[in-house]
Parts: sequence; structure tokens; C-alpha cells
Amino acid sequence: MGAPLGTIIYASVKPIFKIYFIIALGFYLARRNILSVTTCRDISDAIVTAIMPCLIFDNVVTNLKSSDIKNIGVIFFEGTILFSIGALLSLATFYICKSPKTWFGGLISVGLFPNISDLPIAYLQTLSKTGSLFSKEEGDKGVAYVCIFLASQVFYQYSLGLFRLVRYDFRDELDGRQDQEQEIDGGPLHSVSSSPQVTKEAHSGSVASDEESYTADSPTRPPTAREPSEFRQHDDFLMQRNSHELDSIASSVRQRRGTNTSGATNYYSLHQTHSRSADLRRAKSQDVEDVIQEYSEFDRLKSNEARSMHSGTSDVGISVAPLERNEKVQEEKEETESRRRRCWKGFLNTVVNFKTPNSVSLIVSLIIAMSPPLKALFVETSFSMPNAPDEMPPLSFLMDLTSYVGAASVPLGLLLLGATIARLKVNQIIPGFWKTALMVTASRLIIMPIFGVGFTTGLYKAGWFGEDKLVRFVSVLEFGLPNATALVYFTAFYTDPNSPDHVQMDCLAICLMAQYAILFITLPFLVTFTMKESLNF
Repeated sequence: MGAPLGTIIYASVKPIFKIYFIIALGFYLARRNILSVTTCRDISDAIVTAIMPCLIFDNVVTNLKSSDIKNIGVIFFEGTILFSIGALLSLATFYICKSPKTWFGGLISVGLFPNISDLPIAYLQTLSKTGSLFSKEEGDKGVAYVCIFLASQVFYQYSLGLFRLVRYDFRDELDGRQDQEQEIDGGPLHSVSSSPQVTKEAHSGSVASDEESYTADSPTRPPTAREPSEFRQHDDFLMQRNSHELDSIASSVRQRRGTNTSGATNYYSLHQTHSRSADLRRAKSQDVEDVIQEYSEFDRLKSNEARSMHSGTSDVGISVAPLERNEKVQEEKEETESRRRRCWKGFLNTVVNFKTPNSVSLIVSLIIAMSPPLKALFVETSFSMPNAPDEMPPLSFLMDLTSYVGAASVPLGLLLLGATIARLKVNQIIPGFWKTALMVTASRLIIMPIFGVGFTTGLYKAGWFGEDKLVRFVSVLEFGLPNATALVYFTAFYTDPNSPDHVQMDCLAICLMAQYAILFITLPFLVTFTMKESLNF
């Protein structure tokens, strides 16, 4: 006899209270400017650089073994189907609801990328805490499965560069070359040394951390004039420069990282520190405009697009006219070189993305988990391995460290989720856009879960899951999640901070608010149905 329906319903609803309370706390702290935009960016960098890799390492090494390699392949396949169906539903939404043409790439991204890690991990940890439905070990193993889903998303989003879909909506602004053409046609070109702006941009590219990405090892250099723009944008997004390199926006408006210091040079003054933070907390709550000011790289991207029009020789003062006479002669050769360079750069970008902290942690932890002798160094297994003096595996202290640090990942992630929602603001609603928002919400939280239940049931009957109910439960859970709020930062990255309106951000904000407004109903219903009907609890 299975568990009573009332027990399953309560167990399904209980995690929602914890999740929404933490989100509400992040909302409150953001409205009070305690979690400012800069603070959230710092916390996010800490999560993707250190905290999340520790969570991945601890759960994968502890809970996966060589016999789970089949489930890893199944999960990656399911992730591919999840993203593909989401993108197809968004494409159908675009044509059926006649969505704004200025939000095509963003709409496809909404279908592609759900909140694939924080919400399901929080759910699993709560369900396994009491042991009534899942044991503590099963909950930890479920977190390891979620990490594999996360790896599949990172592969498509960054390694294959699908985050650049957002850039499609800003192509007209980024490709606009009126100012540069006027400057070029209005007079002779100057050398790099004679132009402070070009000199400053030539020194851009200093390495900084990205929210979902990596720290690059390439030397500082000006962008190559004929380098394909799409790969340069990939590098630009994954290599954020320091705030002092963005001189096109007044520092008094931008409030970028490190710019809120007082005018005095005494950095040891406790009074000044108190005044700075107190002024921010007394100020108006930061909103999406501050997010755009913090994350936008529009000016640098646009200048790179303009430079890509001209030969590298134009940077040292050679006029354009001789180049135009040789353009037809060199066109075929340049096209061949560009194609080779594009393929090579694509391969390098894919490889480099495997150097991100999350990817390195996952790869290393999988190698350890799949090798019994290596795993015995970290956790207790059936493999014979001399223990340390405390009768624990020799490297068990590393598991203690990663477990302790990784435990902060999900609470901090949910706090940032609440802070992001708190800053969403809709400046204008495009007439008829309510149909798009309704269709997107229904697709993500109603149609996708129905498809997920049917799809996983088919895989189960085909013998793909074996008798492992946990991987089936996690798979269904992943199909019922709303969008990732990281899309806000992708959109802000390409947004012009000086534009009077931000249509793309308004559209995204409406869809996110609609989804998280009904998530507390759809997700418990999906979990209840899955556990009672599909898994026969």
C-alpha cells in the first residue's frame, strides 16, 4: 500500500513554503538596497566560481558510481529534448500570438533555458529531509542528477553559444554604423596613438569573472579587425572588463562595481563606510535600470562591430580608398580565411568553456566517481583502501570542505532570484502582448510538464530508467520549471543604457512575473501527480 494522498500533497507543498520564503526575503533585501545590484553580482560570481563547484563535487563523488553512467547519458539526452521542445513551443508562440519582432531571440531563449538547478535542488533537499518519501541518500543522489542537467544546459548555453540568441533582438542597434561612418568619411583616419578612445579600447579585455562563465587566460590585446564578430561577442560576454574601462556612461549614473566610494582617499575611515552604505539604503530602491547600467556592454560591443568593417591597417592611419580598390581582388581569399578562422574559433570557444569552474568540477568529480580506487580516497566504498588515523578515507576532509561550502549555493541562489524579481519593472506593455505572456506561461508550466510526464513514462516502459525511480522523478521535475532569471542579465548585457525604452526587458519581465506568480500551484500539482500516479508512492 502506498503513502496516503494527504501525505503526498503535504510533502509536495511543503518545499514551496521554503522556496517562496527565501525568494520573498531576497525581494525584501533588494527593495531595501541591502542586496544592491553590485552586491548581487559579487555573490553570483562567488556562486559560479567556488560555491556551486563545491556542491557539484560533493554530490557527484558521494552519490554516483560507475553503474550510473547510463543514467548520465539518459539525463543529457532528456536535457536536449527539454531545450528543443521549449524552443519549438516558443517559435510556435511567436507566430501564433504575433509576438513583437524585436523580441524574437529573447522569446526563443525563454523556451530554451529553465531554472534548472536551484528550484529542483531545493525541492529534493526538503523532500528527503524527513525521510518519509525519499531518504537522505536518495535526496543527495537526486541533487547529483540535477547537476548533470545543469551541465547539459551549460553546454548548450555557453559552449554552443546559444546565449547569443538574445543578441539577435539588438542587431539593428549594434550594427548601426552611422556615427562611425560619419567619423570615417568626414576626414582622414588617425593612428591608434593619436586617439585616446581607441587607445583605451585597445587596452580593454582585462579578465574579469562572468556570471555563468570562465576566467580567460588570453593576453590583453585589441580586437582583431577581421575577427568574426559573433565570436568576439562570445568572448566579450564571457570576459567582463573592469568598470573604469567603460567611459561612455557617466560614473555618477552607472554605479558600477567599486564606484560608490566616497571622494576622500582615507579608505580606513569607518565613518565613510557607514555613510556610503547608509546613503544607498536611504536611496530609492534599485530597479532594472540599475541592472542594465551594471551589466550592459552595449557601447563596447557596438564599437567592436564598427571596427570589424575595416581592415586592420586602418587602425594605424592608412586611408580607406586604397583598400576599396583591392577589395574585389582579396574578397575570395578573405572569405576562405574567415571561414577557417570561424571554425577554429568555434572549436576553441567550445574547448575553453570546459575550463569553467562548474565544468571542471563536474568532469573531475565524474572521473573520481566512475573509478572505484579514486572514489575510495574520498568516501567509504567496498574497495579496499587504508584509512586515515581517524578511520575515515584519506581525503575525506575534502568532502567535508566541499559539503560545507556547497550548502550555501541554493539559499544564495534563491535570494538572488528574489532580488532579481524585485527589480523587474515594466515601462510599457506592447498592445496584444498579453497573449504572448499567457502562451509562454502555459507552455512552460502546463504543456511542458504534460509532455515531460508522457516522455519519461515512455522512457521508463522502454527500460531506460530501469528500477531507478529517482532519476525518473528528477526528469519530470525538470520539465515543470519556470525560466531562469539569468535571462535578465543576458538581456541587460546587450541593452543600450541610454535608450529611452527597453522593449526586450519589458517583455521578459512580464513573462517572468507571470510564471513565478503561478509556480506555487503548478509545481506541487506536478510533483503530487508524479509521485502518486507515475511512481506509485
